[in-house]
Amino acid sequence: MSPYPDIPSFFAEQGLEHIKCFVSLNLDLSQRIYTLMQERSWSERDLARALNVTEAEVSLRLGGASDWRLRELVWWKNLKK
Repeated sequence: MSPYPDIPSFFAEQGLEHIKCFVSLNLDLSQRIYTLMQERSWSERDLARALNVTEAEVSLRLGGASDWRLRELVWWKNLKK
């Protein structure tokens, strides 16, 4: 697979099914993160502080409007409860 300069060009070449898959996976991930937040009694503010992003960014990510960063997810997954 050749590298793509950006996500829109990838989807433009790959088609609608890839978009549906991407959106579905992103929303599934957001739901899992929300569940983890509830288990830990974390607010969006708590997660924002832990990831060093704004609360608005966490809100966008949980809603699927912005993508999660793999590095942050790996760090948070390994964080002690």
